[in-house]
Formats: sequence, C-alpha cells, structure tokens
Amino acid sequence: AIGGRVDYLMRVASRSMAAYQDFMEGLLQAGLGIDQYYSLVVTKPVKSNSPIPLSALRQR
Repeated sequence: AIGGRVDYLMRVASRSMAAYQDFMEGLLQAGLGIDQYYSLVVTKPVKSNSPIPLSALRQR
C-alpha cells in the first residue's frame, strides 16, 4: 500500500546515476503529466523477495 503524498511507486534499475537522470528527464519531457518526482537510492538490499509467479495466482 502507498499512502501520503505518493500516487505511484516505480522501481528503476539503471547502469549509472547519469543513465537514471536521462531516463527521468525523458519522462518529465514526455508530457505525461508528471509534475515532480522523488528518488530514493538503494545502496544495499535489506530484504530479499521475489515476485509471485503468475502461475501461483491461477491455481487459486
């Protein structure tokens, strides 16, 4: 769940901070209605989890 001032969460992996900055500038210039964004940089994993495979959802 996301609460507070955040509407969406997007997780991005990039080769470098410069590549990330280029990506974000492209999104801002694309006219998608993004007014501002906040970045949180992960320096090391704290918790390891993997997505639930779609096949698990079909079995229910």
